[in-house]
Amino acid sequence: MKRWFSGDERTLGLFLAGGVLTMAFFRLDILRGYLGVGTAPQALLLVVMTIAWWSLMSRSFVWFNPAELTWRDFGAIDRVALVARRLTYGWIIRQLALGYLLALLAALLAVPALWVLACAAVLTGAGVLAFGVVRRSPVRTEAAVVLAVALFAVVVSPGPVGLFMLAGGLAGSGLLLGRAPQQKATRQALVDGWRDRVLRVSGVQFLDLALLLPAARPVRPGPLTNGPRLAWHGVRGRARHVPTAVLLGLAAVAAHRTFPALPETILVAVFGYLALVPLTAGLGELWRSPGRRRWVGLTDTALRWHHFLVATALAAAWALPVSGWDLNVLVTVPVLSACAVRTMTRKAPTYDNLVPVDTPMGAVPVRLIMQTLRGPDAGVLAVALMFGTPPWGTALVVAAVVALALFR
Repeated sequence: MKRWFSGDERTLGLFLAGGVLTMAFFRLDILRGYLGVGTAPQALLLVVMTIAWWSLMSRSFVWFNPAELTWRDFGAIDRVALVARRLTYGWIIRQLALGYLLALLAALLAVPALWVLACAAVLTGAGVLAFGVVRRSPVRTEAAVVLAVALFAVVVSPGPVGLFMLAGGLAGSGLLLGRAPQQKATRQALVDGWRDRVLRVSGVQFLDLALLLPAARPVRPGPLTNGPRLAWHGVRGRARHVPTAVLLGLAAVAAHRTFPALPETILVAVFGYLALVPLTAGLGELWRSPGRRRWVGLTDTALRWHHFLVATALAAAWALPVSGWDLNVLVTVPVLSACAVRTMTRKAPTYDNLVPVDTPMGAVPVRLIMQTLRGPDAGVLAVALMFGTPPWGTALVVAAVVALALFR
């Protein structure tokens, strides 16, 4: 924590971020004009809360350098205290972020004081439960509880009484779990977490998305007789990200209710892309290994086409309940799958000529940024062109994006 107040670039970034976050409270009228003022702010708050605590359930704080485990694990370091400290920092950051969101929603929508107290109670109760759950080994019911809370928020949109009851149930469950003995992480879990952390840090530092894509887990073997089966097995190996996709869909619904001026097409495009990328990461894993592509025995175009079909089916299954069968929104389904395929088939980033451009914030590597934005760039252009165009124009835009993803 001290490094953020050491006076270096981290302190400057923290100061600028605090200024931007504070500025929103002085631009409420402008934000209301852009976003609109809807109903059910508690639904959006609860769904974002479930996403925040679900991100903590990945237990990315459980890691330790294997070299230190080997040479310094004789009383020189307290690894239990270090892991607990990382958990506490992550928990506090999420709690502060949720508190800021509650304050901003209350100011934007002029929420009564009773609603604010009820929402604050839910955030506190859910934080207690998350802190108790994450200290234990993962169990399958974690996803069910998170999804149940998010569905309850969107479908029921509870009032203050329901929120207070929900807060009491969550806090009571968290206190019961807190009394149970904690389970210490094994050496293998610490080493696996350290390896995943190294990949994440390297991917962020070098802007290499391939290092950030989730790896597949073993599934029941099946015949790989064609390309669509191969693509589907890649999705099955990453089925643990399905709850995240569901939560993102509920977040899109809640955001549209709370801010009706936000175009639903943009919400579906953004949240749908984020939901689809982890599930289609198998194509990215194949694309970074020419040997695996030769082993599959299919051309690059065929691989793109087969994964595009599976990705389109996933995008349709995600977008249909989110959009409510709105045809103006469902045209983004092939755009989502095309953007996912284009993202996964990017080449490895090169660093020989970054094309730096001087800006007031320093030199910006334009070429590296363009390499990183491959995939979302086509989606942003397509959504912008589809606004205000006739149906035949929208069809041409969608066809162009699909052709770009499949043949280039």
